[in-house]
Amino acid sequence: MSKYVVAFAVLVACHREAPPAAHGSAASDPWVTKDAAPAQPETPERRAARAQAALGRVAAIMPKLAKLRQLDFIHDIPREYQSTEDFRKFVHDEIAHELAPDKAADESEALFRLGLLPKPANLAQLEEQAFVTQAGAYYDPKQKKFFLVMVPDNDMMLDTMSAHELTHGLQDQHFDLQKFLPDEGSGAGKLDDDAESARHFVAEGDATFTMFLYMASPTGVISPMAIDLLVGQLAKTATMAPADLAKMSSPLADSNDPEIKKSMDAMNDIPSTVLVPMIDSYMQGALLVAAAYKRGGWTAVDDLFVHPPESTEQTLHPDKYFAADHPHRVTLPKLAGAELASVVFGELQWQVYFSLWVPDQKTIASEGWGGDRESVVRRADGRIVARIATVWDTPKDASELATAYAASLPKRFPKGSGDASSPAGFDRGDGSGKIFTKLDGAKFYAIDGADSAKELATLVAGAKIN
Repeated sequence: MSKYVVAFAVLVACHREAPPAAHGSAASDPWVTKDAAPAQPETPERRAARAQAALGRVAAIMPKLAKLRQLDFIHDIPREYQSTEDFRKFVHDEIAHELAPDKAADESEALFRLGLLPKPANLAQLEEQAFVTQAGAYYDPKQKKFFLVMVPDNDMMLDTMSAHELTHGLQDQHFDLQKFLPDEGSGAGKLDDDAESARHFVAEGDATFTMFLYMASPTGVISPMAIDLLVGQLAKTATMAPADLAKMSSPLADSNDPEIKKSMDAMNDIPSTVLVPMIDSYMQGALLVAAAYKRGGWTAVDDLFVHPPESTEQTLHPDKYFAADHPHRVTLPKLAGAELASVVFGELQWQVYFSLWVPDQKTIASEGWGGDRESVVRRADGRIVARIATVWDTPKDASELATAYAASLPKRFPKGSGDASSPAGFDRGDGSGKIFTKLDGAKFYAIDGADSAKELATLVAGAKIN
């Protein structure tokens, strides 16, 4: 769903890591809960009144934000408060439009077969849960409007959320977000999964970087010290796993607002393959934007929209973006049957895969990515076959991936046995075929659900890497 949200838990966790010089001392910090008066029971009326007050402050935020971001608002940005019920219906309808039930079922089965989902689940429902529970506010480029969804009892937090979504409004007015990241079925050129994630990093990273600079420098004057402090803060938060972010935000789990409490509690229930790209687009994306800003100010940040990164490898390692380290395009041969999904993992989803099965290999196995393609097909006899073809920067990088992938198989299939790199392969132990792998210099191939090593040979012979 190509909507631009601010994830509430990330916002809180990042602030709690903020250095005192950026936001003031704890004693004067406007985000610190005050104990002077007992919290009043939350009601829809109180929440709506806070929301309207926050929206009323937007007119004063806009000129300051435009000065800081060095982009003018071409026109005003409509805004309104949307109840959780209305937001849930909106998200449900949007996801149903982009991910029809049959397609959702196929892609869910494919992700489970590839090991990105630890257990069977419905992808559409997972995405709906992620958006509904984590979005504090969102900007819709179709309506050219931003919506406030969560309404914490804290004006500073509300204004921070507004600054984030107003930045998306600026992006849309100057760079056309619908063309930058088109919706499924829009008729625009289809981006692969990894390239789409990379563009989310740009849009959300810019909005995150800008909103925190705005809160640190509301006059629009940015000092080098403020940049350094913010980068240090973002770098520390960016390394946190979603579970760690949930712990950072745990004080809000006791909030008297049930919607905020639900957001905090839900983070642990959202699978990494859905949650990690969402979370990393803010913090890792902000680090990419900060790197661009340090190289050439806001002009260099604007160029990220004109010449966007092509992969999450480039967003996770900005030097590779600036060095124009382009990913390889991988094409797989046709396989008889109904294709459930064709995806590109990229470095980010390989991180997700290894964090699920062999966490200690997550970094070493995913870095050095050069390109990949995964396809999952249901054969006429009902057997599901997953095929993987990858290319890495060096043979050493490919070998590290192969070693970690081999180590992941006994974790995924406790009843399995064998060696995937041998002619006999690795038997999954569940009657659904064998896994065969091949390391060929800087390339690594795998087929999951095959009957014999001949099917791997066909994959290797037919895969094209450009």
